[in-house]
Amino acid sequence: MELNDILKNKELKAMEKRKQVVKYIVENQYTCNALNLNLSANSDKEIAIVLEALEEITNQSAEKLDVSYLAFAEKYLSSSNNSCKREAARILGNLAVYYPSEIQHAIPLLIVNTKDESTVIRWSSAYALSRIVEIETIAKTNLFQELEIICQLEKENGVRNQYVKSLKKASKIRRNL
Repeated sequence: MELNDILKNKELKAMEKRKQVVKYIVENQYTCNALNLNLSANSDKEIAIVLEALEEITNQSAEKLDVSYLAFAEKYLSSSNNSCKREAARILGNLAVYYPSEIQHAIPLLIVNTKDESTVIRWSSAYALSRIVEIETIAKTNLFQELEIICQLEKENGVRNQYVKSLKKASKIRRNL
């Protein structure tokens, strides 16, 4: 079954579609290049299913995905669809530790999303940025101070707690450098 056949199958629920996409990606039936080509004409809802599948993979075993998936997810940080934005940020957060030198391009986009009106988008951006600032080479950059300010301005406890925990860890890293 082709990717678009899975995504467009009206008999399958979203969870089943995601499961099948995970299986195909893990089994290398779909490369990141194939995803890019196959998704060019898909709806945001279908793309969100693929991003959810990628987030599931990166959450369980991120090392299975190469750096091309980082760039794939990054382009959805500016999506008008909140599900795409949310999953893209979570993918980046999960992959950041594996590709610290490749994550720099995503940071400004994640920072923009920290100002989003949606708590879910702010939380997922906080999730990604919190994991990024804990990377030794990034902990000593200006991102640390920027996240301190964002943390102080954040009104939602769940979002703020993402920053508080990571800033404590990053502080320790900064002291040891």
